[in-house]
Amino acid sequence: MRIDPAIAALRSDGVPQRDAQKRLERARAAWLAEPGIGAVLRALEEYGRGKALADCGPLASLVSEIGAAHGLVDRLVRSMIENLRESPLGHVPFRHQCVDGFAVLQLAHSGRATLSLMQYVPPESANPPDSVCFTDGERHEICLAGAAQARCVSIAGERQDKAMLTCNSIRIDAATCLSFAGLRETKLVDRVEGRLVMLRLSRPAAKPLPSLEYRLSDGVLLHRAAGECGESRKELMLAVLGAMQRHDAVPAIAGLIREGSESLRWQALRECLALDSAAGFRELSRMAHRTADPLCEPARALRCDLLARYPQLAEAERQPCLA
Repeated sequence: MRIDPAIAALRSDGVPQRDAQKRLERARAAWLAEPGIGAVLRALEEYGRGKALADCGPLASLVSEIGAAHGLVDRLVRSMIENLRESPLGHVPFRHQCVDGFAVLQLAHSGRATLSLMQYVPPESANPPDSVCFTDGERHEICLAGAAQARCVSIAGERQDKAMLTCNSIRIDAATCLSFAGLRETKLVDRVEGRLVMLRLSRPAAKPLPSLEYRLSDGVLLHRAAGECGESRKELMLAVLGAMQRHDAVPAIAGLIREGSESLRWQALRECLALDSAAGFRELSRMAHRTADPLCEPARALRCDLLARYPQLAEAERQPCLA
């Protein structure tokens, strides 16, 4: 295996890597200490606590005025690039991620609010998107550089697990501003001309509804995910407990079936049924008999299906519930 001489040198002596990292961290600290940045961060804190964007002047200007946006971003990018030229193996001290054709750098975060720098480039796969995802919250964006053809996608109506989607073609170029609110509108970038750089301010709802992904061709619901990070963690924990066959966790899982969002409760019900079919079926029956429960109808359908397949489950309803 070939090892680049620069990496080999770092393996033998870690001091240059630590020095490079310190330079990048000093550049970030200097950027954060600038007077104009401080005003933006204070406004971000207020916005993250729920204040209206119109009442957060420096932040509102940032996503509506190209000069203000460049003033914030250019100083940081210039400083980081200068340091990376001297130390190309340094690690940019901001949260970031890259996927096919898309990169995001989180500049600041406070409460529910996040300020991010995004870059779109033509992905390796030239296939157009075949689905669209809607999340519950506010997103405000301004284009800093580049251009692209895109679509504004809205949910015009819903019926069972299907949505009526409307698409309007738009062109994005420097100084274009976009805003989306709630769970019924978003954008899709179809074709990037070179690259597209945008600054985004986002804030999820205080109690976000589940995110929804629909197929563009016919509006069929493809995926539903918890809109709140805490619920996502609980769903992951449920999956881990199920995979580990932790039968001792059944009482705790049964407790999650009785309160919380519909998505979390249904996931808890599935894991409970898998770990202890009798206990899970008792919880399912309880859910099916509560007409005010929004999960009543799917619970009734599942209960009837399970009884038809496994009549012996009827005996479980007559046993006391230990959970």
